[in-house]
Amino acid sequence: MDAETAAREYYRTIDAGEYDALAALLSPGFVHRRPDRKIEGREAFVRFMHEERPDADTTHAVEAVYAESAGDARDTDVAVRGRLHRADGETWFGFVDVFAVEDGRFVELRTYTA
Repeated sequence: MDAETAAREYYRTIDAGEYDALAALLSPGFVHRRPDRKIEGREAFVRFMHEERPDADTTHAVEAVYAESAGDARDTDVAVRGRLHRADGETWFGFVDVFAVEDGRFVELRTYTA
């Protein structure tokens, strides 16, 4: 799967609660850097998404995906702009996520919020 498709799948798996599918997109050493914390390791990140998020009843609305290829489409870094919506449809916040990809898996994610 190319990086753009994998990025869209990342949000779909979180919103659908498909945590095994989410884990399959991530390298074992995956790191998530976000404004309020840093999560290191695929298992820690999946556990956070499954059990520790402040509000798990949310959906991601992807507005744009930007990908720059360095040759192999599976190793293309990708950025995603979107909004996170609460269960009632209210926008909680906007985000830009920047994914680093190696060997077809996400190795790092930096989240910027507004």
